[in-house]
Amino acid sequence: MIVKLKSANPRYSDLSEGQHYFVLGIEANDYRILNDVGKPYLYAPELFDVVDPTEPGDWVTEFGEDGERYSYPTLLNEAGFFEDFFDQKFEQTSVFWHVVNQRLAHAA
Repeated sequence: MIVKLKSANPRYSDLSEGQHYFVLGIEANDYRILNDVGKPYLYAPELFDVVDPTEPGDWVTEFGEDGERYSYPTLLNEAGFFEDFFDQKFEQTSVFWHVVNQRLAHAA
C-alpha cells in the first residue's frame, strides 16, 4: 500500500507534502510509515491519499474488540514488536530492517 501526504502540517514535520510513503502495517487503524527521518511511526490515515491500495499478501490481519484493524507482515506481527524495536533490541531491529529492505527492493 502506498499513500501520499495530503498537505504539510507543522505537527508532522517529519513528513513531506506530496511525498509517497509505503505503509509498513496498520495498527488500530493508523498507518505505520517510515517517515523522512527513518522512524516507523504511526499516523492517522486521514492525513493521506491512497495512491496504491494493494496490500502485501503476507500481511496478517486481526481486528480488536472495537473493530479496529491490525495488519502487519508475519515477521512484524508479534505483540510488543515495535516497543522492542524502539528499545533498540537487536533481534527486532534486524528483523525490521530486513523486512523494510525487502519491500523497498520489490518496489524498485
